[in-house]
Amino acid sequence: MDYAKISEKLIETLELNGKPVAISLLKREKDIPEGLEKIDAPRRYCQMLQDARFDDKVTYATMDEHACKGGAAAIGLQDYPDKIKSGELYFDKLGKEISLSVAKRVVDNMPRPAPGSTVATIVAPLDQTPAKPDVIIVIGNTLVARRIAHSVIYRRGGRMNANFAGIQSTCADATGSPYTTGEVNISIGCDGAAKNAGLKDDEMVVGIPEEQLEDITNILAEKAGAWNDWMRS
Repeated sequence: MDYAKISEKLIETLELNGKPVAISLLKREKDIPEGLEKIDAPRRYCQMLQDARFDDKVTYATMDEHACKGGAAAIGLQDYPDKIKSGELYFDKLGKEISLSVAKRVVDNMPRPAPGSTVATIVAPLDQTPAKPDVIIVIGNTLVARRIAHSVIYRRGGRMNANFAGIQSTCADATGSPYTTGEVNISIGCDGAAKNAGLKDDEMVVGIPEEQLEDITNILAEKAGAWNDWMRS
């Protein structure tokens, strides 16, 4: 698959601000591309995404290089730390839920690969990915998410089902969910990505399983212009 060409098409048809990002959740050390050097200092997963999206950075990291352990858990590098698993972080510190039990239920329902099933991650601009990605993340405004949803139902019909909590948007919602379900997922973003990685208030995060990428891109290239012309006429 020509990921550089697909990236170019997505940027053009969706009028993206920044590049689509390729995520590889590596399961075996032998799959790590030769010559790829680990990131110098720990960084949050959501920050790695923005580094790839805006600055063309390719980030290879193991668990130790992921500064946010909640994000690392959501993509299979480890289990959730006790303060997250118990709900304590979201109840006591952040006040996101009404009780500890409700906060725990939020964490228990986070979509994610099995703890420890990922040995390393590669986060790269789609046009420069050094490995076959598992999930492609597209960040953009509401229209970007809407056009991707339209492309999903173009052949299938039915409904576009989005599964999100507004917590762990880039890691659990946009990576863990498409990875584990094989379906496109749309997230409204989260306060963590906004605070730590500069996700804007009007931006949404879309995760696309690699196996759907080519078809979705071709549909968008063929139809998005006409859809936009009709909408704006």
